[in-house]
Amino acid sequence: MRRVSLSAGLLLPVGLVGLVGLSVGCGTKASSSPSESSGGSSGSANGGSSNGGSAATGGAAGSANGGSAGVHSSGGSAGTDSSGGAGGSGHGGSGNGGSGGTIVDAGIPDVTFEYDAPIIVPDACAGETIKAEPIPVDMYIVLDDSGSMSAAQSGIGVVCPIASLPGDNSRWCKSINALWGFINAPSSSDLGVALNYFNNRAGTACTNPLRSPGVNYGVGLATISPAHIGTLRASLDTAYPGGQGWTGTPTRPAVDGIISYTNSIVSSGARPGRKQVGVLITDGEPSCGGADIGNVTRTHFTNTGIPTFMIGMTGLTTVGWNNLEAWANGSGAPLHSSYCGNGASSCYHYSVGNGDATVFINVLQEIQRAAIACTLNIPTSSSGGLLDPSTIEVTYTPGGSATPQTLTRVANAAACSGLPGTGEFYYDDNTLPTQINLCPNLCDVVKLDHDAEINVEISCQGS
Repeated sequence: MRRVSLSAGLLLPVGLVGLVGLSVGCGTKASSSPSESSGGSSGSANGGSSNGGSAATGGAAGSANGGSAGVHSSGGSAGTDSSGGAGGSGHGGSGNGGSGGTIVDAGIPDVTFEYDAPIIVPDACAGETIKAEPIPVDMYIVLDDSGSMSAAQSGIGVVCPIASLPGDNSRWCKSINALWGFINAPSSSDLGVALNYFNNRAGTACTNPLRSPGVNYGVGLATISPAHIGTLRASLDTAYPGGQGWTGTPTRPAVDGIISYTNSIVSSGARPGRKQVGVLITDGEPSCGGADIGNVTRTHFTNTGIPTFMIGMTGLTTVGWNNLEAWANGSGAPLHSSYCGNGASSCYHYSVGNGDATVFINVLQEIQRAAIACTLNIPTSSSGGLLDPSTIEVTYTPGGSATPQTLTRVANAAACSGLPGTGEFYYDDNTLPTQINLCPNLCDVVKLDHDAEINVEISCQGS
């Protein structure tokens, strides 16, 4: 006879392993396990009847022998693999044969299989502390290509291919070489860059709007890659000051273009999870439309959270530096004491002087850090559980300190208290948040603290 047994594994608590076993055995009717009953013998011939025993669950087939005969009776018939033998007949009563056993294949060798079922671990993200990472930045740079940028160059309308004129001291050549260095810096590996020029417009009138980058010339937004770097270089190599027949400084169309383009990126959802910023680089006062620039950029920042950073170069007069500072104040840049123009001890704008490459690159990296310091992605729990936003705790540890400060969550940007020394934050979405935004007062502090650390303690729903 052959026997087969199958025991299903159980779902066990954490720390235990569910074991699924499969055993296959061989044996003859004479050596079957004692726990497995053969078919019963027939009843006695004396009046009463007797039923044979049925096979045990999972046991071997019933005996193929019929029941033994009663007194003055004949024996029962032999059982088959699927039914027991018939009872023996006799005077006064008959016995029933044993019930059938299980059908099995013959010739199956003895084999044992064992399978360790995976451990089922419940959600384990309660109380998990993770360092929050700033979101990647998309930077839309608009460079002044007015005639004044060609100062010390051989003339207006002359291109300055990167590194081809090392002795050229023009602001234009220094600017494009500095931009090239910034684009290729390791810190720019995840940076998105769009590039445009003041005079990429459909006409020479100051009211003509700036075209989108990549339309006519300039380069549309994409994350740094070998192909994108090649496209940016081709643009920098072929652009020149005084292009499009306009030698003035159409600053207002450039600012309007920054606002329009960055808004379009956000509203289209083309670059989710990234921070849009605008960067304006100029060496002169606006030829027209300059009086309202600060109001426009401040409104843009207030309504969208998209900052516009102002970079000035040698060539600006005192009036020009004062204008640049007024535009930058309230447009998203932090108050800082480095790289201020016109001898200021602190400022919101940035100065790169005559375009020194090291200073220029440092300023662009300062802007990159400032842009991302106040918006952070909510980290994912190691277990992948669904986070419970009501239990998330955010802490800020200043550089050089070992004592974290627990921040207070407010409903939205409008609910930020604005009080000095307050540490507050709000979500981008109170129901399904993906980002943490620091309130302005704390944001200004963190922007200048390059060693600051923001940590997030997360819990999962149901933890």
